[in-house]
Amino acid sequence: MALAPNLATWRFDSVRAPGVETLHWGFSIQYSTLYLTSRFDAGPPKNEPLNQLVPLVEFKFDSPRGQYTAATMNPGFAYVAVAWQIAAEVIIPLNRAGGTGTAFRAQLLFFLDDLIPSVFGKPLLSSQPERSQIAW
Repeated sequence: MALAPNLATWRFDSVRAPGVETLHWGFSIQYSTLYLTSRFDAGPPKNEPLNQLVPLVEFKFDSPRGQYTAATMNPGFAYVAVAWQIAAEVIIPLNRAGGTGTAFRAQLLFFLDDLIPSVFGKPLLSSQPERSQIAW
């Protein structure tokens, strides 16, 4: 059950959602190219940006109760910096319930604990800050 604004009465009314229950699940295969950098003797690039590039394949499934499971495969790349991450994937349906054509998804994530450490960079349940978790 949820609340929705009713503009005619200027109140919030309760709204019942349909009785569809959906299980969203999946997994991903990722490879950190940071492990490749020590194998390069010459040529571009030794450190940046190769050490922060992550090729990946996600498999996403949506299983509504009593209906067919929608399945997609999402190959792509992510670039992980210290305070942000950008990723791009192609969405490929694996069955008819997953769709009929390919699509594209891009996302930009900001790590607020690294961007604004005075606000988000401290533990919630302790007065003692932990040492930095950043490995680079």
